[in-house]
Amino acid sequence: MLYRLDRVAVAFAGRDVLRDISLQQNPGEKLILLGRNGSGKTTLLRLIVGELEPDAGTVERARGLEIAHLEQRLSADAGTTAFNHALSAFPRVLAIEAELARLEASTEPHDGSASAELHRLHEEYDHLDGYRARPRVQAALDGLGVGRELQGRSLNSLSGGERTRTALARALLTDAPLLLLDEPTNHLDLVGVEFLAQQLALRAGAVLLVTHDRELVDRIGGQIVELHGGRVERYGVGYARYRRERAQRRTLARKAWELQQAEIARQEEFIRRNIAGQNTRQAQSRQKLLARLERLEAPETDQPAIKLRWPAIGRSGERVLEAERLDLGWNGPLIRNVSLILRRGERIAVVGRNGSGKTTLLHTLAGRLPALAGMLRYGQGVAPGWYDQEQADVPTGCTVLDVLLAAQPEWTPAEARSWAGRFGFSGEAAEALTDTLSGGERARLSLARLIALGPNLMLLDEPTNHLDLATCEVLEAALQQFPSAVILVSHDRRLVERVATGVLLIEDGAATPVNTVAEAFARLGLTRASEEKPTAQGVGPRRSAAAEERRRLKRDAARAQEVAAALAAEIEAGEARLAEIEELLCEREVFSDAARARALAAEAAALRPVLRDVIERWAEAEEDAAALAARLAELEASEFPGT
Repeated sequence: MLYRLDRVAVAFAGRDVLRDISLQQNPGEKLILLGRNGSGKTTLLRLIVGELEPDAGTVERARGLEIAHLEQRLSADAGTTAFNHALSAFPRVLAIEAELARLEASTEPHDGSASAELHRLHEEYDHLDGYRARPRVQAALDGLGVGRELQGRSLNSLSGGERTRTALARALLTDAPLLLLDEPTNHLDLVGVEFLAQQLALRAGAVLLVTHDRELVDRIGGQIVELHGGRVERYGVGYARYRRERAQRRTLARKAWELQQAEIARQEEFIRRNIAGQNTRQAQSRQKLLARLERLEAPETDQPAIKLRWPAIGRSGERVLEAERLDLGWNGPLIRNVSLILRRGERIAVVGRNGSGKTTLLHTLAGRLPALAGMLRYGQGVAPGWYDQEQADVPTGCTVLDVLLAAQPEWTPAEARSWAGRFGFSGEAAEALTDTLSGGERARLSLARLIALGPNLMLLDEPTNHLDLATCEVLEAALQQFPSAVILVSHDRRLVERVATGVLLIEDGAATPVNTVAEAFARLGLTRASEEKPTAQGVGPRRSAAAEERRRLKRDAARAQEVAAALAAEIEAGEARLAEIEELLCEREVFSDAARARALAAEAAALRPVLRDVIERWAEAEEDAAALAARLAELEASEFPGT
């Protein structure tokens, strides 16, 4: 046992964050902690580390337990170099080196004890593999995107992301029996995420990881622990399996609670009718049974995922953006000779190592940073929208509603409140000050603001940072349906694979269009052996772009129709059950049995809102299928006029 939480509870400002949490992690065990934004994941990690004491329950740790975690504020002196800070992960190696240097520099002749000490220190150094400490540090910093030119610089001269990656390298290099990581991919590029996945999969010690990266969840292979409603629940290995098991457990828990409620109602009705009659003793006995009954709690309803549906947007020309021989950078050229044409319906992923200029390119294409040379031109009717990974577009000192009303001044407060509700800011949450929002809430507000502006060119810089998995999946599905053009930078491999129709690879100061995600990943050293996944089209010389777009639209339309058909079947089954209940309630033997009638009425009451939700989702799926079919017809009409 590394640590054990026993019936732990934590509340902040009167709100229960963790309730009756019990969790144990054993040596070498890998666990992945999932949960919605605000569910208490970071609070749980702080409890384990000892930065926070519980309001109730106990936290027990193994004696002398060493825990490595990603420091928010680096403990090293600001003048320490990035390399030396990462090297401090090997304190015993450094101590032996210092002692060896002292002994070997001594001018006094070595007696027998000094020679024995030297021999012992050399043996211990060999046992600790001290000769590989510096190569390992260099490999870790390289792998996480802290290049050789940065490794000799002091920490105070590095950017926030560079310092975070240095701290992550140090945490990975320690041999602590427990490693805690809270969203470690937020400052990594795709290569850095791959390196992290490899290191965590190979690590002998225990790992507790909070992440929104589905690829990373599957690569590590640990059990999943979900925080939901202030409680934890364990699942098996693999994200897809977790989703299936979770849905099954939710259904069973709801059914068990409903059955118990029906039985309680039946018993209470019997007691009410017989407590003062001939069956008083039996009624009293049932009263005692009910008093001793361990009652199931009503299952926590899932916090609704955001409803990300695109508003009506202006139609741009076929050519959305055109760049010719651009040189770009802040103080000098970082990328040279960038040429590309972006057409309506294309979704381009920009990939490359940290520091290669991906964000600088987005700034330039968004018109926020002037190009140093070359030509940049938007097409007719283009309205660009920018998503900043730092959420600098979310001002402080105002409410969520203020931000949305500033974006759309013609909205009424009621319209702004309705829009806020789509992004998880319902009720009082819509009036929360932006200063009090968590990272995930600020990210959702930034998305809400951007989409309210109605752009037809989306420029997105790491849009999944700080979002929970459910919101990432909604965003992924929405981007696949976006009717115009997208340029995207993301470290989320699965998002890039599923959304991108083309890739722009930034490497060695050049931007190179490639035709497939697989090709771009291969050039970054990220190819999977089993993978050969083409995307629709690169940014450069077009290879049957219309045909590829036609294929994508047919595929997406077929998927939308499948979803609509499945939901239609659910509606049919639900309506049939409602009709069956209504018929049963008309039968004499049923309506004369008050308990059974009440149970059936309760089932119908519970089924109706579920059915309404399914009908709403079916209507949305039908709309999606119709929109995709219309876009396909439009494309075919423009490609084959007169047919």
